[in-house]
Amino acid sequence: MKLGNGWERRLRHGSASLGLCIIVLVAVLLINVGMTALCTSQFWFIDLTPQSTYTVYQEHSNLQKKSGLYTLMDETVSYLEYVFEEANKGREEPVKVEIIFCDEPDQLTKADSMRYVYYTALALQKQFPDTIKVSWRDVWSNPSSVDMYRSTSYSTIYPSNVIVASGTEFRISSARSFYTYDSESQTDVPIGYNGQKQFAKQIQDVTGAEAPICCLTVNHGEPFAEWSLSDRASWPEYSELMNVIEGAGYEIQYLNLETDEIPENCRLILTFDPQTDFVSAFGNADVKVSETKKLDAFLKKSYSFMVFMDADTPHMPNLEEYLAFWGIEYQRANGQNANGETVKGNYTIVDAANALDGTGNTFIGQYPFGKGIGAAAMSDIIAAGTEPKVIFGNAMPIAFSSTYDIGYVMADEENGTPAYTFAYASRDGWNRMVYDVFRSGTSENLANYSVKNGGEVLTDENGVPLGGTGVFNVMTLSAERRTVGEGMGYTTVNQPSFVCAVGSTEIAKNAFLGSTSYGNTDALLSVLRYMGKEVNPVGLSFLALYDMQIDTDQHMQTDSTTGKTSVASGIITATVILTALPAVVMTVAGVVVLVKRKTRQSTRA
Repeated sequence: MKLGNGWERRLRHGSASLGLCIIVLVAVLLINVGMTALCTSQFWFIDLTPQSTYTVYQEHSNLQKKSGLYTLMDETVSYLEYVFEEANKGREEPVKVEIIFCDEPDQLTKADSMRYVYYTALALQKQFPDTIKVSWRDVWSNPSSVDMYRSTSYSTIYPSNVIVASGTEFRISSARSFYTYDSESQTDVPIGYNGQKQFAKQIQDVTGAEAPICCLTVNHGEPFAEWSLSDRASWPEYSELMNVIEGAGYEIQYLNLETDEIPENCRLILTFDPQTDFVSAFGNADVKVSETKKLDAFLKKSYSFMVFMDADTPHMPNLEEYLAFWGIEYQRANGQNANGETVKGNYTIVDAANALDGTGNTFIGQYPFGKGIGAAAMSDIIAAGTEPKVIFGNAMPIAFSSTYDIGYVMADEENGTPAYTFAYASRDGWNRMVYDVFRSGTSENLANYSVKNGGEVLTDENGVPLGGTGVFNVMTLSAERRTVGEGMGYTTVNQPSFVCAVGSTEIAKNAFLGSTSYGNTDALLSVLRYMGKEVNPVGLSFLALYDMQIDTDQHMQTDSTTGKTSVASGIITATVILTALPAVVMTVAGVVVLVKRKTRQSTRA
């Protein structure tokens, strides 16, 4: 039966319209998916984020914001080609490297500190598609996704961390490690982006055969001297500390600093709970081997030293005199014992306000203020906003050396940062700065201290027990600026030496490192990684940063070296055209159809 009154024609036209709509919708979807895949694979990006950010220049030409492209330097490509060639020698299967980000791509592109890092990783993947793979994990919603990369089962991996892995080897970096900072400035603004160098270094580390070495001194009565590294399961204490050191990327070796040569690949010397002093040639011409002199020569190579003492550690004039040159003084005082004899005693911190026990001898350390190297070492933890409790016990306070000048930074009410101090000194061509990493007490709740010797509380000449109140450092970090001739537009970059002093050995006990309730593992990992010195790629420069605000003019400017309109301008023009084109086409098509219908109707009439 035929449909009357034009229903057949209407049905036919309606079906055609519906089919056309479906085809257009499917086509738009396919075009979006295809363009997204094409932009990702061909690396067509332009950064339109509204935040204040940085523009990267190389040879006076804007490579990042203006062009929209994140281009690898030829030196980076050549260096990694050599690294992969060396790594593949003798392998049946070619080496594979995975760069793992710990947050979702949308969050990475929004974060000022992570955006360049993320795009650099994608550029590496594009350059080496058969070797390098970029992936993502959301460590907040799925923390177990990175369990295999945890240094211990109790360590935390943060969204700002970047993991570079190959086989069973991996390295974890913070966002900060991809930038170069001016250690003489009190601001936390980077002066250069060294992401390509950092990735090249870590790729070399995980594909190479040798890891940097951490040497544990064993000739000063340290507890490690009594235990075998190969049988850690039988250790009564501190076996978790070994896992933390290895998790920071080090191979562990024992070192008799007096008789052994420091291994060539050693980057960190660690002295833990010494009971006898270092040998020093200062004032003693008969000394043939000076441990402090060997340590000083080691630190002049831009390497690091870390020492743990506590309130029971005997006075060590030679070692403590050397630490004073680095701005670090363990607090001791002269007092009188029960027999009226003058003896040197140790300060012991009692922090009742932050106590973990009834005595206040075991307490929760307070995170650093400000933007110095102490805060930088804890930047991942502080940025995450969690600040897990870091426990110190039987702690001896650490002061800035009396030979150093004290710098004061006023409180920043806008950012909620209290006032804080640091120490600095320049002598004989060196420049050193010292910051606290952890402290006891607060300005509102001061910690107490007493002075003891062998468990006996010392008194003054009137028989009054020595003591007082204050805010005391329990972990400090000293850095000496060391410059090397490298950089675009700069003659030098900073490759510092570090000395870290800890006023408690209990911070490293298994009871605290082996517990999810405390942040001791994260704190020590952060410090070790911050001080870490691995093999640096030669010839890879950082890119100087200039603080700029994104605006339209920035994207439309002309390249200063070629005189040609930037790629960003072309991309924006193409975006406008592609956005307007469908509307124009549909408008023209509509007009054509409307004119034809009117013409047809007038003809029939």
